[in-house]
Amino acid sequence: MARYTDALAQANWFNKCLLGVVAASTTVAVIAMFGWRSAERDVTVHIPPDLTTGAVIKVGRKEVPSPNVYLFAFYIWQQLNRWSLNGQQDYGNQIYKLQAFFTPACQQQLINDMTTRAGQGELDQRTRSVMEIPGLGYRDGRVLVHADGSWNVLLDTQIIESSRGVPVKDAYVRYPLHVVRYDVDREINPFQLAIDCYSAQKKPERLDPEAVAVAMKGNRAVVQNSDEYANRSFAGGGVPQTQGPTTIQPPPSAIPSGQRKLTPQDLAPATLPRVPR
Repeated sequence: MARYTDALAQANWFNKCLLGVVAASTTVAVIAMFGWRSAERDVTVHIPPDLTTGAVIKVGRKEVPSPNVYLFAFYIWQQLNRWSLNGQQDYGNQIYKLQAFFTPACQQQLINDMTTRAGQGELDQRTRSVMEIPGLGYRDGRVLVHADGSWNVLLDTQIIESSRGVPVKDAYVRYPLHVVRYDVDREINPFQLAIDCYSAQKKPERLDPEAVAVAMKGNRAVVQNSDEYANRSFAGGGVPQTQGPTTIQPPPSAIPSGQRKLTPQDLAPATLPRVPR
């Protein structure tokens, strides 16, 4: 009889163990489901443009690698300065299409620049393309990280312009761009970055072709431009380094009202009469 009593006690003990395992499994499953439901559904992954030497990819980190910042700045700026048919319409259209990648202050600065150029007849039948100078792409010295999470990016580019099919400009120009974090609408700006136009106290400058050739030959990170060449007038392809900021008042039609998004009508300057040849 004792044998059957021991078997029954052992069975009861085994059942209690099974109940404990089931209870523990249920608890773990509930915690896992709660964690799964509360986990982030979107994960940000920053993949460096150049993977020839390998890379360490950090998933979900807020830091944006400097190569990605440079690539973003160059890609957006190149698109902005791509006037394939007629700058009179293309410049405004590009500002409108890319408005999600510029801060409001930079948008207004671009509108002012467009209005000034249109008033001076610099856009009518003008085409423009901006290219990266071969061998002078991303280097560590081209991206400066600030403590506030923004960046200064130096773009050394070649600008080619033509008017009515006639070449009018082929110059090397440096753009000192300011890039900031801009996580306001991931649906239209997945980069979560925006260009805030130019860095503080800096303007675009024309690069000395001889300095560019030296940098390309010596495999330097940044072109060592001369002050004399950089201070040439805007008509020569650059902006004087000594001049202060100029406030240009655009016509009312070119100023967006409040914080509303730009429309093509906001960015369409009046068609200027063609200059007789």
